[in-house]
Amino acid sequence: MRTAMLLAWAACLGAAGCGDSTAPLSDPAAAKVDQRLLGVWRIKAEDGSVTYCHVGQAGEKLPGAMRIATVTHREDRIEPPTLLLAFVSRLGDKTYLNVADGKPERAERVAAEGWKTVDAYFILRYEMADDKLTIWTMDAGAKRQAVEGGKIKGTTERRQALLTDTTENLARFVAAAGDGLFRPEPARLERLEPARRVP
Repeated sequence: MRTAMLLAWAACLGAAGCGDSTAPLSDPAAAKVDQRLLGVWRIKAEDGSVTYCHVGQAGEKLPGAMRIATVTHREDRIEPPTLLLAFVSRLGDKTYLNVADGKPERAERVAAEGWKTVDAYFILRYEMADDKLTIWTMDAGAKRQAVEGGKIKGTTERRQALLTDTTENLARFVAAAGDGLFRPEPARLERLEPARRVP
């Protein structure tokens, strides 16, 4: 896949019905931060643009959650930043991110009223090795086929599939579907060295 696709979906999170699923893969109240994800990551796209992903803990009001801020440098300009909220789910030996809109007003609402206020999540599978992070996005065609085949509840409108089943059913479905539910071409990010204090 074109690397930029990993971040393109983030812009649509504010739109109703945009995402992979209306439910997360696991209970966010039980989520624990994957400390390996914290820091700054860089992803280089085929068009020459570079995106920096800043990942940190979301704070006391959102335990177990992370804030993600992405900034893309494209030639001589900087794109507006994208703000996200995310938490980790584990199914067997595989790790996933439940990613939601993290704009300030939305994040404040989640902190005050809970994750039930999130309309939709993107579900990403990820793996880490040393300072490399590999991320797979859900395959739109595989989602649509699963909904149309009755394997999981969902809607299909304008060629987009949105899973609408419960967290429990979603987790069972994702575990059973395995890697076939995700696009075969991952995005690959590299960790950047942390900033050092100037003496």
